[in-house]
Amino acid sequence: MTAAVVFLTPIIAGLIQSVTGFGSGIFMMVFFPMIFPILGASAVSSAISLAGTCSLSWHYRKHCKWKLTVVPALIYILVSSVAVLMAPYLPTDVLKKVFGVFLMILAVYFLVFSSKMKVKANLASATVCGTLAGILGGLFGIGGPPMVIYFLAALDDKEEYLGTIQLHFFITGVYMLLFRIYKGIFTMDMIPYTILGMVGIMIGKKIGTKIVDRINAETMKKLVYAFLGVSGFLNLL
Repeated sequence: MTAAVVFLTPIIAGLIQSVTGFGSGIFMMVFFPMIFPILGASAVSSAISLAGTCSLSWHYRKHCKWKLTVVPALIYILVSSVAVLMAPYLPTDVLKKVFGVFLMILAVYFLVFSSKMKVKANLASATVCGTLAGILGGLFGIGGPPMVIYFLAALDDKEEYLGTIQLHFFITGVYMLLFRIYKGIFTMDMIPYTILGMVGIMIGKKIGTKIVDRINAETMKKLVYAFLGVSGFLNLL
């Protein structure tokens, strides 16, 4: 049963990540805490996601604006490291419910008022989004939503958005995996599950990249915001 969950869940997660640019970690973290401890679940989820983000980064490499990833990635690395160190001392169950409510409010706001709201991609927004992403990524392995807001504000072209955000996720994901190995959170017994999940997420990615070619940027944004709401509801549950 554990092997089935670890293989099948990443297939759907990879499809979601390919179409919306984020969400694989969120989807996996709905199920993985049922079979792993919360910190172990986030470690396995993040490690599996690396296969998808690496592949998608390469797929959209010609469209990637890598300079936009520098500031938020550095901030993410710093903040997420602190979050991982503090995680054993925080009420993560309560925080996860709060995060779920936050995502649902965010989704409703953007779906209704996004055309009236302008988020500028600058140092301030990069700092705020990178900090929020670092906290959420360090605690739950689901730091994507704040970076979605930042990169959607910075980039209008869907290929540029997908390539740039995947590069950000890959850079920060590699660092967090190494940091979790150093802290003994990601252990040897997790490797077989991680490899199995990586196979699943690559299957989902292949399906998703075929879907994304058939939709326009505005439709993709609506899918992103809708998935924010769904993921928030799932996290609340």
